[in-house]
Amino acid sequence: MKTRVISGVVIFVLLVLMLMSGGYVLAVCLCAVSLIAVYELSRAFHLRDIKNEEGDISTLSRPASMEAAGYLAVLVHYALLVLTGGDARFIIGTLIGVFFVDALIYVARFPRYSISQTIFAVFSFLYAPVMLSAFYQMRETERGHIYVWMPFLAWVCDTCAYFTGMLFGRHKLCPKLSPKKTIEGAVGGVLGTMAAGAVFGLLLPVGTDYYNERVIYACVLIGLAVGILSQFGDLLASGLKRDIGIKDFGTLIPGHGGIMDRFDSVIFVTPVVYFLVVLLL
Repeated sequence: MKTRVISGVVIFVLLVLMLMSGGYVLAVCLCAVSLIAVYELSRAFHLRDIKNEEGDISTLSRPASMEAAGYLAVLVHYALLVLTGGDARFIIGTLIGVFFVDALIYVARFPRYSISQTIFAVFSFLYAPVMLSAFYQMRETERGHIYVWMPFLAWVCDTCAYFTGMLFGRHKLCPKLSPKKTIEGAVGGVLGTMAAGAVFGLLLPVGTDYYNERVIYACVLIGLAVGILSQFGDLLASGLKRDIGIKDFGTLIPGHGGIMDRFDSVIFVTPVVYFLVVLLL
């Protein structure tokens, strides 16, 4: 527990410094985190396992073609993100480019890679680097230095769901994926996140000239979306780990696991929060 708390404090301090800095500092940090996430997902999805002509599988000690392509794609993605100011056309172009490159590697090196590995390679890029980059886009919007904290309502949801489930939990939410999660806990998590969104909306206009009820309602709606989607994102990560037979994606953060273990729900909700902020706020 002590290790987990210390790691949590260190993560919090680094997040504050990163998100307050914005700009190039934020982009570089997100790029580094995305590279780590791709590494964790590549290991989890066995992208270093390749077959020879006889069909025997061997595990390489160095990044294989698809894994290396993933790292290069992360660098290109964040470079274009900064140079174009987050132009969606370039983001879509990068994603399509990753699909074509991985498909080309699959065809050119057949039968070294399976089609499932090819799909996982594209999925890994979309799941972590692309979704994480929404932090940068949100931070660059007007008042982005405030809104960029809203995805972390996912952690409020986790806390509220945990304590509500512990006190009132009776009915299992998804026992095959997460035996300890309950419907009561899920409802408590959503309500707690909506309440946190309301508090965020009430505090947001302090010292500004744009106070109105619409801001509060928008923050509550964002809290509702985060409360629902963060739990779905957590279940998705649990399903992936159970499906491929691992406990954690990595060991980088003592007491928490890897980047994907600690930030799975936050990563999942960030693009949605960004779009809602643009539409509503």
